[in-house]
Amino acid sequence: MFLKNQSNRLLGYLAILILISFFSLEALADGKDPNGEKNVSDMSISGKDPNTEKNISDMSLEELMNVEVTSSARRPQPVSRATSAMYVITAEDIRQAGPVRIDDLLRQVPGMDVFQTKGLVYNMGSRGFAQWNNVRMQVLLDGRPLYDPYLGGTLFYLNPVFLDEIERIEVIRGSAGVTWGVNAMNGVINIITKKAADTQGGLVYGSFGTQQLQQEAVRYGGTNGPMDWRVTMGAFNENGFVKEPDPAGGFINDDYKAFQTTGRADIKLSDDSTMLLTGGQQNAYANEESLQYMNLLWNKTFKDDSSLQVRWTESYIERNKNWLGSDGTTWLGGNASSQEEMLEIQHNFEHDSHNIVWGLDYTRDIYDGTPTQEGEQSATSPTGFANDQGSAFIEDEITLADNLWYTLGYRVHYNELTNFDWAGSTALVWEFTPKHFLRTAISKAFSRPTLWEEFETDSASWGKFGNDRLHNEEEVSYELGYRGQWTKNLSVNIEGYINKTKDLISLATLYDEYGSWLRQQFENVYDATTYGLETSVEWKPADWWLIRGFHTYMHQTDRNQLTEWGNNKMEIELSPQQRAGLTNRFYLDKSTTLNTQLYWTEGGATQSLDHIEKTGPFYRLDVRLARSIWNDTAEIAIGATNLLDKSHPEGGYDWSGPSPVLTEVPRQLYFQFFYKF
Repeated sequence: MFLKNQSNRLLGYLAILILISFFSLEALADGKDPNGEKNVSDMSISGKDPNTEKNISDMSLEELMNVEVTSSARRPQPVSRATSAMYVITAEDIRQAGPVRIDDLLRQVPGMDVFQTKGLVYNMGSRGFAQWNNVRMQVLLDGRPLYDPYLGGTLFYLNPVFLDEIERIEVIRGSAGVTWGVNAMNGVINIITKKAADTQGGLVYGSFGTQQLQQEAVRYGGTNGPMDWRVTMGAFNENGFVKEPDPAGGFINDDYKAFQTTGRADIKLSDDSTMLLTGGQQNAYANEESLQYMNLLWNKTFKDDSSLQVRWTESYIERNKNWLGSDGTTWLGGNASSQEEMLEIQHNFEHDSHNIVWGLDYTRDIYDGTPTQEGEQSATSPTGFANDQGSAFIEDEITLADNLWYTLGYRVHYNELTNFDWAGSTALVWEFTPKHFLRTAISKAFSRPTLWEEFETDSASWGKFGNDRLHNEEEVSYELGYRGQWTKNLSVNIEGYINKTKDLISLATLYDEYGSWLRQQFENVYDATTYGLETSVEWKPADWWLIRGFHTYMHQTDRNQLTEWGNNKMEIELSPQQRAGLTNRFYLDKSTTLNTQLYWTEGGATQSLDHIEKTGPFYRLDVRLARSIWNDTAEIAIGATNLLDKSHPEGGYDWSGPSPVLTEVPRQLYFQFFYKF
């Protein structure tokens, strides 16, 4: 109840701040922009690159290689010069994918494993180690962590994000512990939304299809003096395909039903100072979860082009009837609330040949759980706790020559559960010939245990699953990459890596001195070495035709042990060794596009069971045909996901019967429309 009151109070503060800004700025500027001219929005449906103001579909591959990204170094730099293995999903890619989830968008990224195991849940991970909450990757929304303070990782379905608001998604595969902290052991997913100035006017969106797919959203944006703003609200509904047993004897449907509201305001405080204010709320009705957040980012640029930014962000998650375990007769759980508060300071400056970024942050994760009825056991012991954390980092890019850059970085981190740890990285980028870049990097990163792994309980007879003696997982990564422009219309990216991971956390089976089974408990139980090669190609055979293809190979040592119950190693889903994808996008005329995306996976994620049951290879073909109408103010589209097969398994299990069986992801047909006014 305390967290609920706090969240309501926070949303009240947010609303008051927006209203004060709205009316005061309107009075100051009398409804005009700083130049005294009306801001007329671009009515075109097609997306634009923020750096060039050109339509993505009209950009050459050379221009795409020079698009600036911010995730690799926490400051703008060309993607070709990034020190990390980067992939960018553009607004055009998102539009052409149709009414899918963010999880599905990440299928097109080399090195990312994505498996839909339920209608609601996906297993996901970078370079192996796929899990239901993607716990070893840092997921960001406009630089704000989407970390679940209690369960750890990120559940995309719980966070309010509308696809049409996304400008791009920057994905780092591999270690990014120095730049993004404790949870970025296997990579970063940074969702960057469009500026409010680029979403002026109104937008009505809808999509409808099989599996009771329904998505509706309304957005409106405006300008008041130096402030650009937008507000979006919408609802989502989709049938699941798994039914799991309910404690009351029925079934819990895994369908997806939610209502979302988001808002953004970009305020120009002065010629060298800006403020970004974002907030959102989602109520997920199907599984009785809700999330609210606010994010405040102040940025100032100085005369020497150095910059300072300060961020304050808070998030609240509430879960009702949180069924999390059973002793065979009594179901455990209750109502659970979690909260994360974060203060972050970052400074970027240049001195001679050095480009330095450094920063400090403080984070507090809080959890509170309450049994649903008197005498019922809580899902955690203790029922409430807080974890205070702080870290500091510095990263220096040194220009050794006009075509040679060396980067060195270090981060120190402290939290109350595992105390001190550190991350480090070193990288060299060499443009050995114009438009051809070699990259090599060595890094050390870590991931802390989640609060769930530390404090989860089960029944009195089974004992406590949680283990407050856990220590951090660690990974040392070696990378070698190439990114090059072979011709005006052909670019190639090749990334090779070796990851040595230590002390991975999993449920382990404990035995007494006589070899009899005692219970299961989270432990740091195994090490693994993973190596692989990721190759992607982008080619424009003609101005109206874009082809993208990728192939990934990944191998993990002791693969047969990673999911074997009997060997005490059962938490991580075993990812397939090979994946491939092929995108064909045809701009048939100025108004009509056809997009096809074909994915092949050697096999689905293999989970632990009393017996190992592996899914075979599967294909997925997504097709979308769209046409702009009414002078490009509207667009209609028809499409399908999983067109080749009525359904296919990706690694999920339905436990509702006498024994678990593989679930299958169904085909979906849809109709989609946009109207901008």
